[in-house]
Amino acid sequence: MAPAYTAIIFGILALAAIWGIRQNISSGTASSRGWTCTIDDNPIGFCLIVCGKAVCLGFSIAMIFHAFGLAGDPVAHIKHALPFLS
Repeated sequence: MAPAYTAIIFGILALAAIWGIRQNISSGTASSRGWTCTIDDNPIGFCLIVCGKAVCLGFSIAMIFHAFGLAGDPVAHIKHALPFLS
């Protein structure tokens, strides 16, 4: 896939993650696959959902940098760090 398309696709994914994190923090409620947590009732679950979205954001930024040639391949780094996944 062309680097421009990769950057656009992961840019949209990053924007969605930013929007989701912002909405979760401002409302104090986070939802993921039918599981809803409020910051008052279940703060650990809330943090896990928000951190999962932050991981998605970080991976998207790494893929955008890779598409523009500013960083190495993040998928190769993950495969090297976690060999049981490949």
